[in-house]
Amino acid sequence: MNTLLNLDVESLIPFFAIFFVFMIPIMAIYFHYQHKQRQMDERKLMIEKGLTPPPLPVHENNYQWAGHKSQNLGKGLNMIAIALGLLVGYLLSKYLSIRGPFCIIGGILFFLGLANVVNAMITKKESSNENKAETNIHQSQIENHDTI
Repeated sequence: MNTLLNLDVESLIPFFAIFFVFMIPIMAIYFHYQHKQRQMDERKLMIEKGLTPPPLPVHENNYQWAGHKSQNLGKGLNMIAIALGLLVGYLLSKYLSIRGPFCIIGGILFFLGLANVVNAMITKKESSNENKAETNIHQSQIENHDTI
């Protein structure tokens, strides 16, 4: 007799599952903002006392588009590759009458590999262009220093 207030314990499992699925993220968001509020209050007190507060920590979550250009390119290419792999794999499995997920998985892996090769070629080209620009700037600074 596993009953609690005339309820079966098994009937409470979905209730608790749904409750915790929604409560854990809500609690995480609440505690995150409480922590940030305490940091800001501490900074306010330091400023009121005439002290210079330390700079705010920069986290990876603070996303800056300019700093992650190659990372965004890689993610975009991977998404396109997955979509193409799904499409080509589905069409191949349908027209070649192959059962199972082999064509779809193979298509996704093929296009992901192709996307990673393209991404490596593009980022290598960009990094070599940046290195050349830095070298040119450094050489022009040396030449300007020599003429002074």
